[in-house]
Amino acid sequence: MTTTRPLAGAARAARRRAALGVDPDSPPPACARCGEARLFALHAREGHHVAGRVNDPSLTVVLCLNCHAAAHETMRVAGVPLRDPRPPRWAASTHDVGPPPPTMLDRLAALLASVGGFLVDLGERFGDWAGWLLGAVAALDAAVPTWRETVAAVPGPPGVGGQRRYPAYPASDPPTVEEGG
Repeated sequence: MTTTRPLAGAARAARRRAALGVDPDSPPPACARCGEARLFALHAREGHHVAGRVNDPSLTVVLCLNCHAAAHETMRVAGVPLRDPRPPRWAASTHDVGPPPPTMLDRLAALLASVGGFLVDLGERFGDWAGWLLGAVAALDAAVPTWRETVAAVPGPPGVGGQRRYPAYPASDPPTVEEGG
């Protein structure tokens, strides 16, 4: 189906990129769980609050709409509060004060439960991807027996194959807090 307003789609895509905090010149964002990269399929308001907005509003990740719904269900099952349990100020009366406000320990427990559930889910997905990748390697071995020689000549990213991202400190001389370590 063709749209009668082609510029509207471009404007919508620009708004989604802006909501996700993505620079127009950078590669498009993708779902951290499944890799979906079509902008219209991403949860674009402000990303998924991994620990729940009431527990840590700044810890966000880009998820597609389907993975966002699955992540929220995981959070609900783990008992993570997704909303402030207190009634809004405009609804509060002297007779209905609601539950006590969550303490920092309550919020930390919710954050850990939520992030733990997210990491378990992500770990399962990574296991699926690793299985797929091992199948692709086996298919390459069968179809192109010399492919490994070509790949071996390409250096890996930092932190892979012995390369370090950060300088190593001798165990006898770790940096101090004053030195910025």
